[in-house]
Amino acid sequence: MKPTFGLCIYSTLAVRGEAAHSSEMTTQLLYGELYKVLSVDEKEEWIKIKMLKDNYEGWITFGQHNEVAPEYAERYRKEEHPVVTRLIYPIFDNQKTIHLSVGSTLPFHYEKCNSMQLKYAQLHSVLPSKNEEHPITTAEKYMGVPYLWGGRSIFGIDCSGFAQTVMGAHGILLPRDAYQQAEIGTKVSFSDAKAGDLAYFNNEKGRITHVGIVSGEGKIIHSSHFVREDILNIKGIFSNREGKQTHELSHIMRVSKSLV
Repeated sequence: MKPTFGLCIYSTLAVRGEAAHSSEMTTQLLYGELYKVLSVDEKEEWIKIKMLKDNYEGWITFGQHNEVAPEYAERYRKEEHPVVTRLIYPIFDNQKTIHLSVGSTLPFHYEKCNSMQLKYAQLHSVLPSKNEEHPITTAEKYMGVPYLWGGRSIFGIDCSGFAQTVMGAHGILLPRDAYQQAEIGTKVSFSDAKAGDLAYFNNEKGRITHVGIVSGEGKIIHSSHFVREDILNIKGIFSNREGKQTHELSHIMRVSKSLV
């Protein structure tokens, strides 16, 4: 039996921890992301999936599943696809408009466009390997976006979703959760940190629970209540809004080779 695959055709799609609407949203699929079907519940109301971008597993509703052929999935996985660089990017599908978030994927999009559409698409999207913007330029596009547990879009995003999506737009693939991301890259000292490095923070039990992107000397952009820039010091994050230290620094990792 061949494996079954699906493609997200919505601006965002909630992926839940359990097969229930009341279950927490643990992450989101963004438009154009591929997933593998792992199982279907007995009532055929929920589908367990694995997101192929980061191997994250969760549940989506059966009615939101959009199956694609294994041949399509095989070609998808072999090729690099452009990602949206504009805050909101409208595409037109079957006489309806879908408003995509920055960071969404456009599989095989360029080959579907006529010359005028291609110029527009290339103005607002880029192949990650050819993205010449600095990661901080990408990160700044999310400023003010509200915090949303499990979120990965301009409509709401959590701290690790923010780091993952920003770095993904530059061809740097990270796991989904902060504690997983904290093991990726090369550790650097606080004094050697550069804009684009990832800073990780632990709770009172020593567990990594937060991540942000170093945005300059003594500065960090992170999603806490909303995406904002705060002060980064040797102890951690000092919140400009709250006027106090809010996160304890664990360590800093460099994931971009261009910063070496």
